[in-house]
Amino acid sequence: MVLKEHDTTNIINMRKNSILASGRAKVKIIVTSIIIVILILLFFMKKQGVFGAGKVNPPELFSIFYTCDTSGHIEPCGCVGGMAGGLSRRQTYLVQSKPSDFLLVDAGDVTAGYRPWEILELEYILKGYEQMGYHAVNVGRREVLIKYDDLKNLKNQYSQFVSANLQGPDGKLVFEPFVVVKLSNGYRCGIIGILDDNLQEDEIGDGLTVTPPSDALSKYLPELKKKSDYIVLLAFADQDKIKEIAKQFFEVDVIVGGDVHQATSMPLKENHSILVLNTDKGKNVGRLNVRYTSEDELKYDGEIFVIAESMERDEYLAQLVEEYKLELKERQFRPLKDDEEGLSAISAMRSKNADKYIGPESCEECHEKAYKIWEESKHANAFKALEEKNDHYNPKCVQCHVVGYMASDGYISQELTPKLKNVSCESCHGRGDHHVKLESDKEVKIEQLGMKQTDCITCHDEENSPEFNEEEYWEKITHGLDEEKAETKEQEN
Repeated sequence: MVLKEHDTTNIINMRKNSILASGRAKVKIIVTSIIIVILILLFFMKKQGVFGAGKVNPPELFSIFYTCDTSGHIEPCGCVGGMAGGLSRRQTYLVQSKPSDFLLVDAGDVTAGYRPWEILELEYILKGYEQMGYHAVNVGRREVLIKYDDLKNLKNQYSQFVSANLQGPDGKLVFEPFVVVKLSNGYRCGIIGILDDNLQEDEIGDGLTVTPPSDALSKYLPELKKKSDYIVLLAFADQDKIKEIAKQFFEVDVIVGGDVHQATSMPLKENHSILVLNTDKGKNVGRLNVRYTSEDELKYDGEIFVIAESMERDEYLAQLVEEYKLELKERQFRPLKDDEEGLSAISAMRSKNADKYIGPESCEECHEKAYKIWEESKHANAFKALEEKNDHYNPKCVQCHVVGYMASDGYISQELTPKLKNVSCESCHGRGDHHVKLESDKEVKIEQLGMKQTDCITCHDEENSPEFNEEEYWEKITHGLDEEKAETKEQEN
């Protein structure tokens, strides 16, 4: 069959159209694939917060658990019954109370101080905080006493600390300014920390600088706002300062305050922020419930839960406390000398003339009745009370259960200074060496001798002896002139 010219042309055109159609289909497939990939990338980029805070509704309920002012109380000292607090019982409460969505934060003053044994205790508390699931721990006044190098070591071990205005010698932040925590539905909670800069020079550790909180917040809040749907500020500052911050920074949803006189059980409103406060040596945990309503509003309610002595102790945290006690025993920290006679031990040159602690047995010969009363009192077994709880290597416990702790010639250890164990005569009346020598007609180079009298509440304070009544307690150990008066009164009757 012979094809005509126009038929050939049609066939060629049909082939061209077929090729073009096929090409367009392929292009369409490729374009569609690219669009799908781009959409997927955009979705994940948005989910990761690349474009800032997308609109995500909060869960129907999430809770903010907040603590402050633990002040080194890894557990109550147990001097009396009914003492609240302690990490192991705090964990018991949290395990029983935490909903599926929560934040767990501390507003500051976790440590008791900056001395070596206090830093060791802080390390163990932070280990406990890791186990408990703390999301952020703010720097308080006590933490800022710790020198820069020690804080850097803590940072290398534990990641919970945040502070937007604590700087090192290089002018850089010591810790991260904030963290962002995602709840179960992707709702993002930013947690930022600040410390009031109203501090004296001797209240700041070596190498540290505290910048004004308002400057720090102005710098870091815009960045945090982009990464968060909700912002919590941990502020170790007094209530007036906290209110001032709330008025200045409307971006903050909740402020957890620390440097305050008492905890608040109900949330307070200041400008756009909700305020909650906590304190009192870790004896309680605050809980702020955030409820998302169908009207697209957030409602708040709260409580302060006291960590009672009757609560069971969490097994892991209780074991951690025991490990801390064992390490205290292994290290056997020597007390830092802090005494009116000098900051070091009595030298050989001074040893013959210096008034020294000599132990209660030196008092027995002349004060037989008083000695017997003491011997039968709880004071005479004060050290044993620590041994029973394995607290006899803890400096903050030992100081009230021995003679002359931190003095130049006072108690060092059971092995080196056994005569100075327990609370005895010299705990209240001062060093007895010169007194004994003078009464024994021994020569001693001294111009004046005065026996001091220690105030009972130095150890029987509100924390460790809340039921202390000096008149009632004195009746249990009446001796000396009071004892003679009591005997005379009995004879007259």
